[in-house]
Amino acid sequence: MKLIDLDAVFNRAMERELIAHAGERTEEEWERAIAEAYAAFGRTPLKELGKTPVQYFAEMGDAQLCETLKEYILQGVPVPDFLSAELSSRGAFPELLALLNETDEELVLYALDALGADRRALPRYAEMLGEEGYDAHVKDHLAELLKERADEVVEPMLALAKGENAPYALEVLSKVSARDGRVFDALLSAFRGADEEELPLYAGYLASYGDERALPALLAEIEREDVGFVAFQELKYAIEALGGEYEKERDFSSDEAYKTIMAATAGADIFGRAKRK
Repeated sequence: MKLIDLDAVFNRAMERELIAHAGERTEEEWERAIAEAYAAFGRTPLKELGKTPVQYFAEMGDAQLCETLKEYILQGVPVPDFLSAELSSRGAFPELLALLNETDEELVLYALDALGADRRALPRYAEMLGEEGYDAHVKDHLAELLKERADEVVEPMLALAKGENAPYALEVLSKVSARDGRVFDALLSAFRGADEEELPLYAGYLASYGDERALPALLAEIEREDVGFVAFQELKYAIEALGGEYEKERDFSSDEAYKTIMAATAGADIFGRAKRK
């Protein structure tokens, strides 16, 4: 399949405009002008296509549109925004859902962007989160989408929370709005089993879930003499988010993370507050 690099066609035309009017606009004005010009470009007939870019992709069938996306990626030609927009406008049609069975990361990410949090894709999203064939980049994206419909994927996320993909599943579970004892127990268990590096993450999940029953565990953890500065800050935030308080002064002057953060923020902590020990 011969592809037209529409971005290259647009960039050549825009380059002439930039040269002709250099210095006449601020950077922000140019960014806005380029975005407007690209949208207009999509509505302009091109001799290479015999129609406008928007029409070109809109007239393709579902299968052809997905195959065209594959070819753009396979041939290393930039995927036009007009193609992506047309994919997104059609919803979760079968050929697009089928792309979720591919292993090419770029192709899968385009499919995820087009599908968004469409509930018809949720079962496959949950499966993908538990499969070894997808890397952290894809799984981070999956977790973000699943969080938008967390209440609808409680069961598969609880199952994943028991395995190696637990951090992703727990992130999704932290956004469940219903009070579910199983969700709370999974989040609390992960928090109690966390090491120093994981502690801020799982404290944040408890804060996000919003169940005040987590306060005793958070308060017990923050009282540890060996708790690090970063973990302390996240624990304090979680306690306050759940309606609790912790006002005891602590000395972190020998903590390496504390010293690095204070040096970088001129004496303010990671939340922008004035330095305190």
